[in-house]
Amino acid sequence: MSKDIIFTLHAEDMLVEREFKRKFITQVILKPDFKESGAGDVWYAIKKVGHKYLRVVVGGKKKPYIVISLYYDRRLREKMERKEVPK
Repeated sequence: MSKDIIFTLHAEDMLVEREFKRKFITQVILKPDFKESGAGDVWYAIKKVGHKYLRVVVGGKKKPYIVISLYYDRRLREKMERKEVPK
């Protein structure tokens, strides 16, 4: 277990509910497909998983990172699909 990444209770619940392994989420944070900035020191690690996009909400610009939440982002998937369809 990495001491560089801390999971909130909510994030722990989401791991169980969405059937993700802690190790996988750690890899998403360390090597995302891309990142987005949020408010304050919050940022998003994003990884394509099959046809969905997993968004991991992370607090902290430096280690230890705090995983706040994680979820499949439907809006992002729809946005990416619109970009990929030729006009």
